[in-house]
Amino acid sequence: MIKRSLFTKILLGLLTATIVPFLISSYMSYQIIGRSVQDQLVQLNQKSMAITMSSVHKYIHDIMLLTLSYYGDPELMRLLTKKEMQTPAEAVYINQKMQRLYGSYTEIRSVTYKSALTNRQFNVKSGLNERQLIPDFVHRRLPAEGQRYNEEYAVIEVNGEKRLQINKLFVDISSRETLGLTSVTVRNTELKELVEPLSTSEQGDVYILLQNDLQLLYSTASAAGDSDWIQELRGKIAAADGDARGLIHDPKGKGIYIYYTDVSYGLPITLVKFIPSSVIEQAGRQALNRSLALQVAVTGFVAVMAGVISYVILLRIKRILGQIKKIQMGNFNIQGGSQATDELGLLEDRLQDMAAELDALWNQQYRYKLEVADARLKMLQAQINPHFLYNTLQSIGTLAIKKNAHEVSDKLAELGAMFRYNMDIDHEEVLLQDELEHLNHYISLQVGRFKHKLDYSQSCPDEALFLRVPKMVLQPLVENSIVHGIEKGNGTGTIRVEIELNDRLIIRVIDNGRGFAPDMIGDIRRAYTDSSAKLESRVGIGLVNVLKRLQLYYGPGFAWDIESKPYALTTVTLSIPYQPEKEREPHESTDRG
Repeated sequence: MIKRSLFTKILLGLLTATIVPFLISSYMSYQIIGRSVQDQLVQLNQKSMAITMSSVHKYIHDIMLLTLSYYGDPELMRLLTKKEMQTPAEAVYINQKMQRLYGSYTEIRSVTYKSALTNRQFNVKSGLNERQLIPDFVHRRLPAEGQRYNEEYAVIEVNGEKRLQINKLFVDISSRETLGLTSVTVRNTELKELVEPLSTSEQGDVYILLQNDLQLLYSTASAAGDSDWIQELRGKIAAADGDARGLIHDPKGKGIYIYYTDVSYGLPITLVKFIPSSVIEQAGRQALNRSLALQVAVTGFVAVMAGVISYVILLRIKRILGQIKKIQMGNFNIQGGSQATDELGLLEDRLQDMAAELDALWNQQYRYKLEVADARLKMLQAQINPHFLYNTLQSIGTLAIKKNAHEVSDKLAELGAMFRYNMDIDHEEVLLQDELEHLNHYISLQVGRFKHKLDYSQSCPDEALFLRVPKMVLQPLVENSIVHGIEKGNGTGTIRVEIELNDRLIIRVIDNGRGFAPDMIGDIRRAYTDSSAKLESRVGIGLVNVLKRLQLYYGPGFAWDIESKPYALTTVTLSIPYQPEKEREPHESTDRG
């Protein structure tokens, strides 16, 4: 049944192609969905960390900028740059100024300023048990026991509480000499609020680590310690030497640590978020259950759709097979098929078109046999009548000579040469020299007719004379210029034929007759590209016939153009590809039989 039924094959194939990938994808989903969920959590948390990091950096940077506010107060600058000890009144003024600077930040617990000029220390906004003792400057440098104040940012511990310490040197702008040192200690209350959005998601702990040695500034965990993951994180940050992000797996398998390091404002801060394994596994199980439910529903839907699609396709294929059988039996009338526009509908339409063409060809083959016999008879007549007419012209020419009418004899000879050239059906192509000779015969007859009203000239390089070109190309174009350009124009004019030879053969027919209207040029272009287009004017019909002959002869390499300014300059240009195999040696001549 499977071998003989295409319907069964399609149905089973579609079901197999659907169910097997679903089973494989379910197994693979079970293996990798946890990793996918983990990656999504990492990306989401790192984006949140980036936003939080920007706020933390801005907050710390704003506090640091307070230490630069001294430069904006001339009086405070004068007092802080005095080399003599400040008076008590001046000391009170300095304390009041600094209290105003730092008073808006309630989390700032202490501000200490140590003068490098007088070694006087000013304690601003600090309790007795929170005051810092900065060692005296020696030659404007801190001694060894005060080197910890050389770090601009550091983590200190006061009464068992970790705090941020900001140390900023106060220097002379012009000489860059140290004038003093400001040390600010900040509680973590504001930092806690800034990182609070990170700690509320996924029930994980959040850590703020400072500098490359990862000093713990703040943590939501009860105790962090210098565990293995911090050691691994130190190595990764040191290797990155700048901004870094990524994750570290907990050595005990309890979860992952997502970290984000930013060194903006010269302050390396690292945010770490711990996500427990239970959160990742729970999210993975939920995603897997949804995936399985969706796959089961899709499998059922595919089974139904596979049956419907298979039946519809096979029904249309059977109808096409029936039409083919009719054609084989000689019945070409298979109209009334499907109106669909898909691939099978197009196939059925093409089959009907083919049947109609076969029917037309079948009916025409009898007419072709009759037309062949009629054509042979006409060919015999065409061979007899031209010879009779040409001989008659020769006899009249001889009679004109006897009567001393030499001009009449010359014109009859030119007319006879033209007639013989036109009636030569044995040669499709001729030398360009012969084509120009035929054109000159025609021009001679027309000049005799128009007298001084027609002025004609031509130019052609000698190397182009022996190129072969299709017969009857130049004369129809010049005739078109005379009949439709000059006769229907002012009745007088100039015609010039220019021929150039470089990598292509360029032929230009130039006149100053009536020319072409823009819409006529458009009609000629459409008729040239579309055989079904019709032209009302005979000037367009004759020109299009010449252009199509050249297109058939040379193919896509042929090009043409028309430029026309009525009663000023009209140029018809033919660009013909140069074909060496069409050349003929100069000593050869055209055989006219």
